[in-house]
Amino acid sequence: MTMPLRERALLPLIALQGAVATLGGFIGYFTMAEQNVHAMFRFTATMLTTAMASTLLAYVLGPRLRLSSVRLMRLGFLVPGILLLCAPTSPLALAMAFGIYLGSTWGARHWLEMSLFANNERDRYAARAGTVSVVLSVLTTLAVTGMLAMLTERSDYVYRLYGVLCVMGALLLGRQLPHEPFAPLRDPVAIVRQPQFIACLPLFFLESGLFGISQAMTSAGASEALGSASRFGWVATLAGMAGCIALYLTRRKRGVDNRAAWLGGSCLVVGSAFLMLGASVWIPALYIVYSVLKAAGSPFLIASEQVLNQRTLDIEGSLSDRILAREVTLWVLRMTSLGLFWMLAGSLTPKQVVVSGSLILACATLLEYVIGRAWFVDADNTQAA
Repeated sequence: MTMPLRERALLPLIALQGAVATLGGFIGYFTMAEQNVHAMFRFTATMLTTAMASTLLAYVLGPRLRLSSVRLMRLGFLVPGILLLCAPTSPLALAMAFGIYLGSTWGARHWLEMSLFANNERDRYAARAGTVSVVLSVLTTLAVTGMLAMLTERSDYVYRLYGVLCVMGALLLGRQLPHEPFAPLRDPVAIVRQPQFIACLPLFFLESGLFGISQAMTSAGASEALGSASRFGWVATLAGMAGCIALYLTRRKRGVDNRAAWLGGSCLVVGSAFLMLGASVWIPALYIVYSVLKAAGSPFLIASEQVLNQRTLDIEGSLSDRILAREVTLWVLRMTSLGLFWMLAGSLTPKQVVVSGSLILACATLLEYVIGRAWFVDADNTQAA
């Protein structure tokens, strides 16, 4: 099947997004190795707030500045790249860089995907987007790990390498995509009041509200189980290759009619991975099992979540209002869950933090399947009627 031109133009940016996303793992490892779990919580809170502020500013000021989603995507790489090159040892600069990357690139990506693809095109596109994202993340992780193993374990070298990647991508990619400016905001508050939006809150919390805890737990587990940044990189590379193999073996098998099955299978694998993460505090080798399972299941779970996210945005209101309302809501949920778990962590040992966080994430993954499956079944019944 011939790939549509709009997909062909967008996928290089999605691939770069997947490559830069691996930076989060290295930041987490170095933060835990050089400081402690509370420093990781501080980084995550600052990063999440910066991400939300980036999206908010883009959607508020974008129409006045005639900022298009493509330009926002490229800025989401350029600004972090400059920060990583200029201040690679500053915790605040690192949190801002990764937050701006997340907020800007995902804010732009939501707009582009909702504008370019109809509902019956989303599964095919999600599969392709997941594939290129995983492939580039593996190649990037391998390159960084090779540098760590052969040259030095210094974190600033890693951050500068990502800075170069971001700047080059911002300058070279995205020129063939449409540059229509963002539409002005109308009434985002009205979106939050819609019963359909309120019904999405449990799914939002399970799918993205626990994102901050997941980031902290992965870093804490790596710090407990692995002894160096290069070892972390080799494990991450192995895990990424598992994801690539899983994607290759299941290519072309995803469709509108089997969305619930894909969600269930991926939730089972990722939920099991979180259990392995918790057990790795006693058996460090299980961190490798966790990494492989997580990498093998995550591309399919992310693809399912992507389709679910787009379904939840298929409500009344302008696209700008819908996306902004969702992003601000996710920030509130993420900060609430992170803050509560941070307080709990204050009375726990590092090992207890990993175990309790992993159990929470495993249960959340199971609940995500239950709620997500109900969404897919309801959508199928609506279309059949």
